Amino acid sequence: MAISHRTNRLKLVGTPAVEQLQNGRYQLTINCTTMNSREDWYSANKARIFPDFGSLESAEMSIDGLAPRTGEAYTDMRLVSVESSTQRDQYIVTLVYQTLGATFVQVKDDTIDLELNGLRRVTRTSIAQAGTDIPDDDKDVGVDYIDHQIDSETAVRCFLASYQVDDTDSYREFERTYIQAGTLSVSTKNLSEGVKQVTTVFLVTEGTTVGPVTSRSTNNFQGLKTITVTTMQDKNGNPLGTDGTTPVHSFDTFSNFSYPGLFTANNEKTGRIANVAIELTKAPAQSKVKSTVYVFFTTTNTISSSDYKYDSASGLWSPNDWGSFKLYAAGSKSGNQFNTSKSLRGYRTTSSDSAKAITGGGTEAFFFQESQRFTDVSQVSYQLTVNKGPSDPVGSKWVLDVKITSAFDDVDGTTYYKKTIIVTDTIPAQVSEVGGPYN
Repeated sequence: MAISHRTNRLKLVGTPAVEQLQNGRYQLTINCTTMNSREDWYSANKARIFPDFGSLESAEMSIDGLAPRTGEAYTDMRLVSVESSTQRDQYIVTLVYQTLGATFVQVKDDTIDLELNGLRRVTRTSIAQAGTDIPDDDKDVGVDYIDHQIDSETAVRCFLASYQVDDTDSYREFERTYIQAGTLSVSTKNLSEGVKQVTTVFLVTEGTTVGPVTSRSTNNFQGLKTITVTTMQDKNGNPLGTDGTTPVHSFDTFSNFSYPGLFTANNEKTGRIANVAIELTKAPAQSKVKSTVYVFFTTTNTISSSDYKYDSASGLWSPNDWGSFKLYAAGSKSGNQFNTSKSLRGYRTTSSDSAKAITGGGTEAFFFQESQRFTDVSQVSYQLTVNKGPSDPVGSKWVLDVKITSAFDDVDGTTYYKKTIIVTDTIPAQVSEVGGPYN
């Protein structure tokens, strides 16, 4: 005896096929013949053989309805497809059902790829009966997230990037794409003087960056917020301008240097004659000296005293007082006097101050530069005061210049400055009959 399905007008052909789907779902395919093959396909009669999409496998049809037998019906089995065909002399109606409940169930396990700079992308498809509400925590793009885990790894947080809904009369299919928050890209631009500009694009949340931030902007990528951050670093990837004491770059150069001239102050006494002579023994000389330029970045716009001693320098080479002398002579009997003084710009000396008195009988004579200035029959006294000028630069290192200029501002309004310090090598001795100290 033929067995009917849902109505006395549909008789089973063979045994229904059952397919077990993922996550506890099933698909049931049932073939039936109709009672009147010549007329049941008519439009006026289609309600006799075609159930409504989404109707339960266990529901009786409105025409000649029939309840399922004990244990026959699957839970939440709903019609997703129905069609008719002719097989030999039989008119066959094929009905396909799937498990479709009132809550979403994943069609299969997640699809995972790592295309976005190694960031994880998860595609998750779920299905439920038609009209099922989408959960509120599964549709706020860029806010809702899952902590996704593969095997025993540490869970990775992925944010909702997009979703789409496929609605039919039988079911509602809900597909979501989640993307792992993290770094999308990093690009580096080498600037001058040991500085590089690093631009990092983050997905969803801003990660850690190195160096002062000079710009920050937001955009979107596949529906998710992106944050683009530009920072300034030194060539080794360290923050630029952290304390301003470590150079980010250095290079050798030749710098102009002034060797001071040399003078001597001679004080001679022979018998009753004294002579004071000032002699220019070596002229000032301009030369090139090898130097190192150090480049720093700092938030301080002032020059400190430590800058003058950088790299073991003796100080800033910028003499502001050159050699000079003052001479005073007087006769105790005659009252005659002689005064002279002179500043010798560009010169220095190692001569010392001296104070003398010519004593003894007879005429006393005082000379300056081998020229007699006066005589006295009793006694002549004189005093030579010498200002030595700058120290000898040879054999020491010197700072030639410290310069501070504005470089850039970060997003918080802090100004960063570039500071350059020029330090000579050890100043070489002056040499004759060659082109300079480097030959």
